[in-house]
Amino acid sequence: MIFDGALDLAEERRRSAGRGRFSARERVAGRGRHIRAARPAPGEKGFEVAVDATLRAAALRRSAGGGGGEAAGSADGSVRGGAVGPLLPGDLRKKVRVGRGNRLVLFLVDASDSMAGQAGLSAAKGAALALLSAAYLRRDRVGLIAFRGEKARVLLQPTSSVRRGEKMLRLLTAGGATPLASGLLEAWKTLRADRLKHPSVRTSLVILSDGEANVPLSPGGDKAREIRDLAGMIRREKIRVIFVDTNPPERERPEPREYAACLDAQYRRIARLRSRDLLEIVDKED
Repeated sequence: MIFDGALDLAEERRRSAGRGRFSARERVAGRGRHIRAARPAPGEKGFEVAVDATLRAAALRRSAGGGGGEAAGSADGSVRGGAVGPLLPGDLRKKVRVGRGNRLVLFLVDASDSMAGQAGLSAAKGAALALLSAAYLRRDRVGLIAFRGEKARVLLQPTSSVRRGEKMLRLLTAGGATPLASGLLEAWKTLRADRLKHPSVRTSLVILSDGEANVPLSPGGDKAREIRDLAGMIRREKIRVIFVDTNPPERERPEPREYAACLDAQYRRIARLRSRDLLEIVDKED
């Protein structure tokens, strides 16, 4: 039910009861899944009313001693509670929906030997799993690329499957050299392929590394130039990039900031990296 300045909740509740459980929950096709209710902005119209949440808000107000007050009903199209009691405009709640395939978060994780004793690897795995666990509500997808040894490997193609994600994340261990250029190339290819399939999806690339790149794409190649060129390719995709420097405070390096600048990325450094820190970084301003 769309609010246009007039609302009869009792009638709407009777109509909703006959639509069946599925249609009552997701009856506006194309507008996304209803995930929660929220207060509408002052003067806002054209929103979809969350009937049950509105009734709960009215009941809580009355139980808190707010009383019925002046019933919100008038000839010019105000809120009417009918048999459920008087409603006030402040009781109104709207449905908040998110679209299918709302966001893609691609983790590019340094799994080299220098990361073995750091928290970055376990934090990345925990954050990826946490995002996957929320995917059934927000319809987000998560991907994971790890780079170690001679090249990068796509461990998890963009997915919302928690079971598949858990299975692949168990394979991620640290060891070997740091082929950052290979990781950036795999990230670019993955993002390009997904952008062609889902052009309207919001995308974030989250890179976790200590910046100790030491393997070129080709034998004898210029690692710094390769990284600059690949950073330019990723930059042209106009996606949100976050570079998380995993170096401990006592071992600061200039490379992570330089790489972040090449990528036009947000640079973050956290003394003690935890899964929830990564989740906050990803969700902030997203």
